[in-house]
Amino acid sequence: DPRVRRIIAHAVAHLDEPLSLADAAVGIYLSPSRLRHLFVEQTGLAFKTYLLWLRLVRAVQVYSEGQSLTAAAHAAGFSDSAHFSRVFKRTFGLPATTLTRL
Repeated sequence: DPRVRRIIAHAVAHLDEPLSLADAAVGIYLSPSRLRHLFVEQTGLAFKTYLLWLRLVRAVQVYSEGQSLTAAAHAAGFSDSAHFSRVFKRTFGLPATTLTRL
């Protein structure tokens, strides 16, 4: 659905800013409940889960470019490096400090 693609593109471009489902719904003229259903239907993931995944990917990318884990966490929109570390460990089962740069 082009509306979901627009939301994803906006989220990718603005990962370092807060984005709620309600804000996203207003931007595409849907109710939050309808957007929630449509987003899961199109992506297979809840909106919040998808945003966390995008933020994890961005943080790993920034870290791989030579930044510290703290800088990577902030660049990806995490409130601090501890929040990034908790989400990383919950998602992958390993601490973020196990990341190595190639």
